Amino acid sequence: MAKAKSSTLNELKDLRAQLEIEVSEAQVEVSIREYSVDLENTQNVNAILKQIDKSYSWNIKNAAFLINLYDSLIDQKRISIVAGEKTTSVSLNSLQLNTLYTVLTNITGTGIEAARTFTKLLTNIGSQISDALKEMADDNAGIQQKHVKLAELDIEIDNMTVPTLATEELAK
Repeated sequence: MAKAKSSTLNELKDLRAQLEIEVSEAQVEVSIREYSVDLENTQNVNAILKQIDKSYSWNIKNAAFLINLYDSLIDQKRISIVAGEKTTSVSLNSLQLNTLYTVLTNITGTGIEAARTFTKLLTNIGSQISDALKEMADDNAGIQQKHVKLAELDIEIDNMTVPTLATEELAK
């Protein structure tokens, strides 16, 4: 979108309205988009489920998110078993992906064996989660750029509608 210095107020308002529609559509698209994370093997899937169930301290602020993630992982595991597939790739929406990251970076435990198991799990799947998070961040960056353009258009529209001292003098 080029700077519209010579645009009329109506053209700027129309441009802003169109951009608002684009932003809204992009936000809806990102909110329903799913990101694929390959958990490599069923042991990793089971380890994540066990960590969520046994080692994660939830609170009222995150309980529903945690349940949503856990149920989604269980459902996808069940579907792949029923279908006879050996896939351990899961599809997570942005909320579930953020929850998975938060869970894995906030788990506490006791004992050296639990630490070894958890460290091995993070080593196996950490890069896949990072890649999915980067993809999600790129999607959000596109929306953020559109918001910046909206703000710039708002400033141009305001500048065209606010009377200046020179226009006030001419009106006298």
